[in-house]
Amino acid sequence: VVTGANRDDVGLLIIPRIDSCRARAGLPEGTALAEVLAAPPMRGFFQQLVDRLFAEGTGSATRIARALVLVEPPNIDRGEITDKGSINQRAVLTERAALVDALYEADPNARDADVLLARK
Repeated sequence: VVTGANRDDVGLLIIPRIDSCRARAGLPEGTALAEVLAAPPMRGFFQQLVDRLFAEGTGSATRIARALVLVEPPNIDRGEITDKGSINQRAVLTERAALVDALYEADPNARDADVLLARK
């Protein structure tokens, strides 16, 4: 989900594919999502993704500068998923406003465990 309205740069709330992440991290089925996402192979994978998206951006409106990987999947009962199975961006941003704020409050000089900042 793309973030950045009324912000200095563009960010992402990443919705991971848990089975793919478990496989990449080399963890067994049933491993908790938070543990999977905290595994070094996954942190490295998502950091490289953010760095690549930043490098490929052609201007401030297309340059992804930060991201946060969601531990809790979108919830249909909160309207984050439509009846057709699509992500409702507005609902995700509304329901997860605190996470969006945290995404933009991250100190670029400090290592935040959750927020991934593009290495420029």
